[in-house]
Amino acid sequence: MLEKINELLKPLIFNPSEVKIYRILLEKGEMTVSEIAAELKLSTRIVRIRLQKLLKEGLIRRRIVERGWIGYAYTAEKPEKVVGIIKNRLRGYHLFY
Repeated sequence: MLEKINELLKPLIFNPSEVKIYRILLEKGEMTVSEIAAELKLSTRIVRIRLQKLLKEGLIRRRIVERGWIGYAYTAEKPEKVVGIIKNRLRGYHLFY
């Protein structure tokens, strides 16, 4: 049973840099990878990796921007939506048979 719970919660556990990225996007609004990396003093490679997980989990969204170059700008989903995503995911799991 404990193994099943750990397996279900694993995708919902975020490392400190993922939490920092979500928070900075929530506070500052739309940002690029380079802007996030500079603000948090992280490498752009690490930021891209963390953003992919946050995107996959539905906690952030991105859009294509053109600023002399074409790239993505990221924004955080509202906390209420994030809580709903997590609740729905947990509701969908059947821990007991």
